[in-house]
Amino acid sequence: MTILISGGGIGGLSSAIALAQSGQSCHVLEQADAFSEIGAGIQIGPNGMKLLAKWGLRDLLQDKGATPAQVRISDGLSGNFLNSVPLGPYAEQRYGAPYKVFHRAELQSALLQKAQSLPEITITTGFKVEKFTEHQGHIDVSGANGQTQEGRLLIGCDGLWSNTRSQIYPQRKPIFYGKSAWRAIVPRATAPAPFNKLETGLWMAPNAHLVHYPVLKGEAINVVAVISEHFDTQDWSTPGQRKDLLAHYESWHKSPRDFLNGITGWQKWALHALAPIPCWSQGRVTLLGDAAHPPIPFLAQGGVMALEDAFVLAQQLDHYGEDHASAFQQYESLRRKRAYKVMKTAHKLGKIYHMKGFLRLARNTVLKAKQPEKLLSSYDWLYGF
Repeated sequence: MTILISGGGIGGLSSAIALAQSGQSCHVLEQADAFSEIGAGIQIGPNGMKLLAKWGLRDLLQDKGATPAQVRISDGLSGNFLNSVPLGPYAEQRYGAPYKVFHRAELQSALLQKAQSLPEITITTGFKVEKFTEHQGHIDVSGANGQTQEGRLLIGCDGLWSNTRSQIYPQRKPIFYGKSAWRAIVPRATAPAPFNKLETGLWMAPNAHLVHYPVLKGEAINVVAVISEHFDTQDWSTPGQRKDLLAHYESWHKSPRDFLNGITGWQKWALHALAPIPCWSQGRVTLLGDAAHPPIPFLAQGGVMALEDAFVLAQQLDHYGEDHASAFQQYESLRRKRAYKVMKTAHKLGKIYHMKGFLRLARNTVLKAKQPEKLLSSYDWLYGF
């Protein structure tokens, strides 16, 4: 019997590919009527790029996205350059894979194309998983429109607001983090320096930060502005008014403030956190990616953690065969500590980015004194997976 996968996003498609390449049949159930990735940019570190190459997506992604030369770190209030984290050839040589940035549609398109080429994978759209029922030897899944599917196992890859997780832990709900993220895409040709460079930019200031990086083969710039505001919703694409965003950047240096002022078409979403759940699996069901351990997006590793989960889970299911309980237990044992370290690190970075007063000045002094290579090597534990 096939393995059912709830969700056809990055986690769901990568799980299907990893399972199929170990000879296992799987069925992806995607709630949308057609595949379209919500959001704009996504950063994939070397730990994720190695897995995509292993699954045979190197050629599909070769001419997509961009490879930033560095992360350029600046103070948002003064505009002063603080330091840089080398990426480009340096990171590729260090970790054996590049650090790349994509438009989400580019990445999902490549994953979908690969999944559709594998005979072990079936994909059904317009199927929103509402609930599941376990039986002896199999599991039944019911959709919102009355559809049903039967499988051997169910993998919940249905994201932060996972219906799969809510049936296992109905009391565990994501909690509003007190911040929202605003996103927009601008043509690189019209962006002023330094925002038009083929690099990732990070600007930090009290209660707000700004990130920008090239996407779509370097022809566009993905911009993400994070602010503190009371905006608690599950919607990922709420239209945002530019004047409301700029009110949080009034004290910023002229260069980033003018850049933001020239952007229209903002969309925003509320950031949420989820306390660690006791166990990722129950019976014939397990969780993966944001459904199990959603990080705040300040380390740019949410999508990559789903890729890593998919790789490890497929390995364990292949190794243990019909003993899914042991496979699920070993999968979580191998992934839990690392996933929660990513969550904690992302939370810590959020505090660092938004420091104020003396702490901000101390942070800037420490950053200026560090060697750029040392800043990157502090993440060897992450990118060296």
